Amino acid sequence: MNKLDMYSGLSSESTLGDMARHLKSLLPADAPTNYFIKPMFTSIESEESIKSGMIALLDFMRLFYDLLAENSQQYDKPKAPSRLGKKPSIAVDFPFIYHIKSVLLNIGYHGILRGNALSFSGLKTLVTIICCEGMEATTKISTPKLMDYIQFLSDCGMCFEGINLDTPKPCMANERLIEVTYPDNTDVLVGLKIMAVAQRKLQWKTKDEVFLRCDYRALSSDEV
Repeated sequence: MNKLDMYSGLSSESTLGDMARHLKSLLPADAPTNYFIKPMFTSIESEESIKSGMIALLDFMRLFYDLLAENSQQYDKPKAPSRLGKKPSIAVDFPFIYHIKSVLLNIGYHGILRGNALSFSGLKTLVTIICCEGMEATTKISTPKLMDYIQFLSDCGMCFEGINLDTPKPCMANERLIEVTYPDNTDVLVGLKIMAVAQRKLQWKTKDEVFLRCDYRALSSDEV
């Protein structure tokens, strides 16, 4: 699997909306069902369930990028003068995408599939920032920002049982069980789980953002 240029066609003046539309354009046209899946993933879920999950996750990511592009002015940030003329970077120039991606990865990677939900203990599970190579950064997502990201994911159709979005300062030390569901299509949670594992476990070799591209080939390629 060849690594794609995540920023081809973008410039230092590109907006968050531009980035969202660009990432949507990198999504596969569809997710086929005739590819081999590595045993490390079929030990988590069945091959049939994984392939259904990838189709569902692909639909979710299209919705995610559409909603982000539509509301980009609300979440974009001004570019620092030092960034003008430089190649754009998701981590530096588009922190909303960088951090909300980490929240999704944390939900998928740490969440345990139980029925139609991904379950984990405590909001602090979600604050770790995940680099493109799948490793954990030393900095954390702030509580107010985390609530903004959870609200956006709620707008995308995810439900968070155990989180009160009306609480300005939720207790991060609380180990209360949190369940994430996606009522529109429960298969999304399987796709989220599998792609989070792929990003965290395999991409340290290629430093490729396969999650943001929903690249099902990461589940089978021997190059990653």
